[in-house]
Formats: sequence, C-alpha cells, structure tokens
Amino acid sequence: MKPSCKDQGFTLIEVLAALLVFTFAIIGLTHAGTQSAQGVSVLDEKMLGGIVADNVLITARRGVVQTGTMRGESTQMGREFAYIREISPVNDGGLFRITVDVRKKSAAEDGQVIISRTAFMRVKTGIGL
Repeated sequence: MKPSCKDQGFTLIEVLAALLVFTFAIIGLTHAGTQSAQGVSVLDEKMLGGIVADNVLITARRGVVQTGTMRGESTQMGREFAYIREISPVNDGGLFRITVDVRKKSAAEDGQVIISRTAFMRVKTGIGL
C-alpha cells in the first residue's frame, strides 16, 4: 500500500509558519530578558544612591546645624553621584528638616533624582530641654 501525500511529513508552508511563530517567540523572550537586566541596573543604582543619601544625612545630623543648601559628590562601588543637601527650620522649637536629593554625577544639574531622603533633627535651644 502506497502512503498518501499527507502522510509524508510537513509541507514547506507549514515549516515556514512554524519558523515564523518560533521567531516571534524568541524576539519576545529576548525583549523580556533585556527589560529584566535594565530593571536590575536601575535597582542597583537606587540602592547605591540610597547609601550616599544615608551617609549625607548621618553626617548632617552629627555636626553643627547650618541651614541652607550644600552640594557635594560621592563615589559608591565605582559609580559617581552628586547630591544636594538642604537644611531648613520647621518651627521655632529647634526642629530642622534635612533633605538630600541624589543624582548621577554625569547628570547632576538637570538629571533625574535617583533617590530622595528626608530626616528631622531637633536641636536643644536651652538648658534643661
């Protein structure tokens, strides 16, 4: 008994259609992998920027309160960051707000803020307080 044409395997059109579906699947998976790698890079940068901001806050809270704005730079794990620290009084009771905004050093002036931290500090203004 001779096999019919349908029992001999895939046609060229069927193979091309399968390759097209496979190609779209690979493109989608590659795009998802790229997005995942970019997300990890952004999280890594935010973590390092957070370390810079925390260090600036700790330094500001240890020293003498000097209201106003201060700019500076810091390096964490080989990456350079620029920060702006602002200390302003909240009320007359000796409470101060410390705000730190961290950006990439390469985009210090107009770049997007990577992370922003705010802390408060109370300074005793008299004896017995």
